[in-house]
Amino acid sequence: MPLYAGAQTYPDYISTDINDFAGLLVDDEERERVKDRLVTLRQDTGIEMTVVTLPSQDAYAPRLTLEDFATGLFNHWGIGDSTRNDGIMVLVLPEDRAMRIELGAGFGQDWNHVAQRIVDEDFLPSFRDEDYQRGIEAGSAAVIERIALPFVEGRPAPAPPENTSLPWQTVPLFGGIILLFMLRGWVSDIFIRLRTCPKCGRKGTLRASRRTVQSATTNMTGRAERTVWCVACDYHDVSMITLARRTGSTSSGGFGGGRSGGGGASGRW
Repeated sequence: MPLYAGAQTYPDYISTDINDFAGLLVDDEERERVKDRLVTLRQDTGIEMTVVTLPSQDAYAPRLTLEDFATGLFNHWGIGDSTRNDGIMVLVLPEDRAMRIELGAGFGQDWNHVAQRIVDEDFLPSFRDEDYQRGIEAGSAAVIERIALPFVEGRPAPAPPENTSLPWQTVPLFGGIILLFMLRGWVSDIFIRLRTCPKCGRKGTLRASRRTVQSATTNMTGRAERTVWCVACDYHDVSMITLARRTGSTSSGGFGGGRSGGGGASGRW
């Protein structure tokens, strides 16, 4: 893998979902779970989100700040739709002990404080323990659930705490619970939680997940395995669903030409 070849300011991507140049995602099952979320997000919403790991920024642009390097890499690759500018990049630099969530220009500045909370609460705790796989999986899922999906649904970013110098834990507990409940789940699976379990009759106990069996392309539909289960009893149902044809470029064809204006959030451990 020619990571350090030449004098490039930025590396070339090999995938539009995961570019694990630092080799942090060594567990195949965890890697596939992360990839499946990213692919499903793009198929269902059109939002391009990618996870990038590099050993260090120094191999490319040591004189740039982390923020400028992330913005430059994002724009060099053209992540996101060129009209909506709704791409998302998660960049992890283990040797620098630094990371960043870079948001497309379409998000504006309103989502930056949400990104910062995700960095602080979903990525960094695991990174401090050098459990990069767990941090990447939990953090990327949080980015999808708390930024990408609400954004594509047209929801405004939640208001930041009145006193932004206070930690997230000081926000009233009930407000956090309501927010997390509202933002959890995939767009197509949100309403499953409102249904009654056909076995135990309880409401609000159903959960759903999906696993892509065959990715959709611009020429044909795809297939996914959808699992619905109840957290209160042993109800479990598996079915196959059809994934709509892609309307944009395919994953192997590249990103959509989006850009970032520098929005997002950074963290160090």
